[in-house]
Amino acid sequence: MEVQEAKLDEILTHWKRDKSNLIEMLQDVQEHYRHIQPQVASTLAEELDVPMNRIFHIATFYKGFTLEPRGKYPVCVCTGTACHVKGGTRILENIMRDLGVEKEGQATQDHLFSVESVRCLGCCGLAPVVTVGGEVYGNTSSVKMKKILNKRRKKEQAQ
Repeated sequence: MEVQEAKLDEILTHWKRDKSNLIEMLQDVQEHYRHIQPQVASTLAEELDVPMNRIFHIATFYKGFTLEPRGKYPVCVCTGTACHVKGGTRILENIMRDLGVEKEGQATQDHLFSVESVRCLGCCGLAPVVTVGGEVYGNTSSVKMKKILNKRRKKEQAQ
């Protein structure tokens, strides 16, 4: 817990404990912890003198925030028009099945991956497109993605 408190204090100090920077602070919290933890939200509310419901309103309103832990490597499957036409939705379903994830946003048991659909990644010429931890993969298929995710998992286990 000390490390978490130190990181949170670092975030608060960076943003000068100014409540007008609440969204930016929550973005930093999200990036570090991979979700908005209730105890972190409580500390932010206390430190910034803002109501908890304001923090939870922001955390639940914006898609970029989550109250559930995410995987170390977010897997974003484009389901925009070009990707959908080329099988993006089927790839999403197969990735979720292969990783044992029941709903979008849920992390795998080992917390390496979380899977979600996005409407457009801006790479329509490479459709269907998937990102894994920010790395873009174009012209994908379910088979290619299974190999990519297995390779990433093996690399993590080797470390």
